[in-house]
Amino acid sequence: MSSSDLTPFQSDGAGPYQVAGRPRGRYRKGEGRPEPGGAGESLPLPPGAARRLVLAAVLVCSACGLVYELALVALGGQLGPDPVAETSVVLSVMVFSMGLGALAAKPFGHRPAEAFAVVESALAAVGGTSVTVVYTGAHVFGLYRVTMLTVCVATGILVGAEIPLLMTLVQRIRRQEAGHAVADLFAADYVGALGGGLLFPFLLLPALGQVGTVALVGAVNALVGTFVVLWLFRADLDRRARTRMCVLVFSALAAIGCAAGFGPDPPTTTREGDGPKCSYTCSTGA
Repeated sequence: MSSSDLTPFQSDGAGPYQVAGRPRGRYRKGEGRPEPGGAGESLPLPPGAARRLVLAAVLVCSACGLVYELALVALGGQLGPDPVAETSVVLSVMVFSMGLGALAAKPFGHRPAEAFAVVESALAAVGGTSVTVVYTGAHVFGLYRVTMLTVCVATGILVGAEIPLLMTLVQRIRRQEAGHAVADLFAADYVGALGGGLLFPFLLLPALGQVGTVALVGAVNALVGTFVVLWLFRADLDRRARTRMCVLVFSALAAIGCAAGFGPDPPTTTREGDGPKCSYTCSTGA
């Protein structure tokens, strides 16, 4: 082998040379080596296991996001004057806000781990108290429309910010072709959405009601997002960053607990043909 067959391997720093344009070592097609000096070299797990853990977090967070969305759709159908119109408004506003959230996450790509933990804590707080906030705004202050739209926008922005940050985290673990990384993330995202969509009407809502459902899901959302960052990417965080994350997650859990324990209960329908049963007044508030 002549010296002309050796070329500097400058793309990922895996070694000073590569042979015939192919890096040494076994890697799956579409994947590269961990970035030198980055998260991929300081993880508590091998890169493959770390990627699977992040994708599992994507699945859980996606399920939580869809439960928030379905809870708002269900509540809007009960409180609003036209269930079809309320469903359309909630879904369209949330999807639009997700696009805004994806754009808003771009400036935080240089600190994706901490940004993701902040987003998950904020999303848990907003989503976990969403039913109580909307119902209180409608029946205590008579501001159903304003409250519903505000909660939908906030939830959508935070949900939309998740994927760009997760994409950055996955790529920091091990560099991948863009198409493969997008396929993995969206596959986990859509599977999680399926799980959340099935759990909400058939298990969570009958067992816990609307307030209990979003409270439980919010708690899971906050704990999963924070755990993944604090454990898997702890080398990227200094002590103050870890302290901020702990304060945020405990604040989110406290807000969820207060909303679930002391907030009003929304109307529930016991069976087809029954009217709504409310713990307070039952005016539409629209």
